[in-house]
Amino acid sequence: MAHYSRLKLIALSILACLLVTACGTIQQINSSNTYIAANCQIVKHDVGKTEICGQPETIAALSPPLLDILLSLGIQPAAYAEVDLLRDRIFTRPSEQIPYLGKRVTTQPVNLGDRNNPSIETLLQLKPDLILGENYLEINYKLYSKIAPTLLYEVQGDRWQRVILQIGQALGRGSQAQQTVLNHNQRLAQIKAQLAPAIAQQRILVLGFANEISSSFLFDRNDFVCGLLADLGFQVVNPEEERSSGIFSVEVLPQIDTDAILVLPSGENTIDNAKRQWSQNRILRSLPVFQNQKVYFIDYQITRIRGPIAAEVFSNQMQQLLQPS
Repeated sequence: MAHYSRLKLIALSILACLLVTACGTIQQINSSNTYIAANCQIVKHDVGKTEICGQPETIAALSPPLLDILLSLGIQPAAYAEVDLLRDRIFTRPSEQIPYLGKRVTTQPVNLGDRNNPSIETLLQLKPDLILGENYLEINYKLYSKIAPTLLYEVQGDRWQRVILQIGQALGRGSQAQQTVLNHNQRLAQIKAQLAPAIAQQRILVLGFANEISSSFLFDRNDFVCGLLADLGFQVVNPEEERSSGIFSVEVLPQIDTDAILVLPSGENTIDNAKRQWSQNRILRSLPVFQNQKVYFIDYQITRIRGPIAAEVFSNQMQQLLQPS
């Protein structure tokens, strides 16, 4: 009987050891699974939800606003799609080839072509870890997602502030994203205070001005530059009837009550040519705002970038125009 008891005790001891070993193995598996889960995240964006694992290093930016946001977070792009088509395969001279943002690009990104139709073939060759683009590319979202995790956002108006916080969080740059937004708001408040005597709630009309004047158009007050002008203290004029019709005529300008006009030469037009157009057109040069030197000219390209760097460039240029040294 005593012998049986000893055998039973030995058997129970062996079983206990086996259970402890098994539990240890299960615990290791669970720990590994937790680590894998912790290394991945589900990121919400304007087109859906995307799983991102690890830290993306090779990132493709499919438009200027996303490049602006990346650079503001201290991240260099591996590939980029510009507004104007560039024939070179690589941006070998980004400071010359990428307006306003190129000076901050320290790499030589692969050229993805036109922002409205980035090269799928080049993306396949690049094999990026992450693709960032605007939501107008949603039609190719599933295709992009087969190449790499893809985040698409609407970046109109001041929405870049929301987008940079989301991308910053996804890329482990949350604090830098928050600081970028804070710096932007502080900078605008400072410039607004400095410009207050010059602006004093003046009304301003924002005009996209084409080579063919009849193809010009009025900006909506919700657009990127209009929002910045409002932040600086201007009252943005928004003549709904003329804007919604899609038809512009210089004959309507004398009927619009405004203290200033901001002209953004669009299409193939340039600032020099737009100034020449205003000085040569009988109606335009007779406008009180023109005669009072309250017609300002700024590069249209800034409206295409729509990020913190573009906002800083625009506000600085407005300050220089309103407070010339």
